[in-house]
Amino acid sequence: MEGTEAPPRLASLSAAVVAVVAWGVGPVLIKFVHLPGLAVAFYRLWLGAAMWLGLLYLRGGRLRWDVLRRSTPGGVAFGLNVALFFPAVKLPSVTDASVISALQPALVLMIVGRMFGERVTRSDVAWSALAIAGVAVTVAAGGSGAAGNVGGDVLAVGALAAWTWYFVASKTARRELATLDYLAGLALVAAIVVTPVALVAGDTPAPHTLANVGWLLVIAVGPGGGHLLMNWAHAHVRLSITSLLTLAGPVISAVGAAVVLGEPLFGLQVAGMAVVIGSLAAVVYRMSGDDVPPVATPATPLPAPD
Repeated sequence: MEGTEAPPRLASLSAAVVAVVAWGVGPVLIKFVHLPGLAVAFYRLWLGAAMWLGLLYLRGGRLRWDVLRRSTPGGVAFGLNVALFFPAVKLPSVTDASVISALQPALVLMIVGRMFGERVTRSDVAWSALAIAGVAVTVAAGGSGAAGNVGGDVLAVGALAAWTWYFVASKTARRELATLDYLAGLALVAAIVVTPVALVAGDTPAPHTLANVGWLLVIAVGPGGGHLLMNWAHAHVRLSITSLLTLAGPVISAVGAAVVLGEPLFGLQVAGMAVVIGSLAAVVYRMSGDDVPPVATPATPLPAPD
């Protein structure tokens, strides 16, 4: 059992930062998997569910019905996000989908005060808006795809709503559930949600090669492990901060693609990245100085990632 005192604020914030870095690396790793997008999501979610359930049982726990019930909102939200976002970026609207998803912190800032007692100032809103603008510049300047596909935009808006719901549901669930219990439950539910979507789309071919299997395992452990860190941090870090940190994801993806895949970085992209990082640093520094509303949780200690 965790102690009654929260871990040092720096440790909790660091866990959230590492989670965002892992998520940002995810799109780069997916490039090495030669499968359709929904197939990657299908295998990644089922591998993640097996991994977290196995770890839970190895540690002497079990997935109780009440835990699964409390994990269901977060699992449904995460599954819907994956099921909607992957098709959105496959349509000719990659830029729109990426920019729309970056609006998540704006939605979170609108509700954290009422739901979680977090104080948001006009300065926080201004810095957050600047960071979102920086993401838009970074994504658009990269020429990641054509814009203007109405169907893709509708899917992206749905994914945005689901991603916002996932963060809110996770923050709420962590008031009652241990990190690993919650993650095992939501991973199973998310995999179940995505399965019929992938089957109907016909995007569940066999992995075919050992290389694909290996990269799918890396994605499940790496970016998938980011959810372990973020859900642990949810009990100790303001939701407004964890949500804002996700804006660094497109920056990390762009840098990772340049370093690993040799994709070009344009001057306007670099300028947008600087705006994102600078704005996030300013708002997170200001917010992290506020007291974190107390969250009572029976969470178990965070398992050390492999």
